[in-house]
Amino acid sequence: MAGRLLHLARRRGMSLGSRKFLGIRWPRDLVLRVVCYLMMFAVVIVTLYPVYWMVAGSLKSDNEFYTNIWGLPRDPQWGNYVEAWAKAGINKCFVNSVIVTVSTVFAVLIITSLAAYAFAKFDFPAKTGLFYFFLASMMIPSGMMIIPTFAVVNKLGLVNTRLSMVLVYTAGNVAFGIFLLRAYFVSIPSELEEAARIDGCTATGAFFRVILPLAKPGLATQLIYSGMNTWNEYFVGSILVRTRDLRTLPLGLVGFVEKYETHYPQYFAALCIITVPIIVLYVLGQKQFISGLTAGAVKG
Repeated sequence: MAGRLLHLARRRGMSLGSRKFLGIRWPRDLVLRVVCYLMMFAVVIVTLYPVYWMVAGSLKSDNEFYTNIWGLPRDPQWGNYVEAWAKAGINKCFVNSVIVTVSTVFAVLIITSLAAYAFAKFDFPAKTGLFYFFLASMMIPSGMMIIPTFAVVNKLGLVNTRLSMVLVYTAGNVAFGIFLLRAYFVSIPSELEEAARIDGCTATGAFFRVILPLAKPGLATQLIYSGMNTWNEYFVGSILVRTRDLRTLPLGLVGFVEKYETHYPQYFAALCIITVPIIVLYVLGQKQFISGLTAGAVKG
């Protein structure tokens, strides 16, 4: 009986999984596809509109910013970028951000790759408990740890130095890196490392020549993730650094918030300058970043 009904429905050009809307019968898959596209379009608008507003606002004069706050600039003021670069001392802040970010990412990649490999391939006492300890540290907000962190940095005599930021930022990114890279190392067959050892590689050589190249998506994901966190971090840096010459880019933006007046076009121009390196980094590593997130979610 069911087969006969299906045959009749096909002859009449109908689908059993259809919905009626505005007097028209729509196939279910078409309705779901339209809904998905509408949802994705809404997400794109919500994501890109703040970027459009920031770029458009950076090209307006002070008067036009308040009279035409949502529209396109009538007369683009490219000089806002020059003023932003000079007023906020972005040249020094940019150098500080590059030094801190590159140093942090380099340290994080070394520490997390070695630690994650140990968790994935070796057995040692309290291995499971220590791994869950790192996972639990990801759930603690950085604001709750700032007082003991500052106390430790102060006792070490590292307050108001770039090294203090590098050490604290590195510690803050280690847990996620271990969690991510461990999934890759677990999925790599041990036979590959054994074959490298038979061919004459040492344990260290097998790790750097065989294991790490296979974990490139995970390393790229960790690089982008820790790099973005470090580049955009403000709260911890504002506690550790007091000198203007050591400020990173987020700290340098404080110079635009004055006591009686804030020049928002120049402020938005500075935001654009800060955002460009992150966008370039993500575009260059987009393929590795996406494959790293999806693969790390199902492996391990």
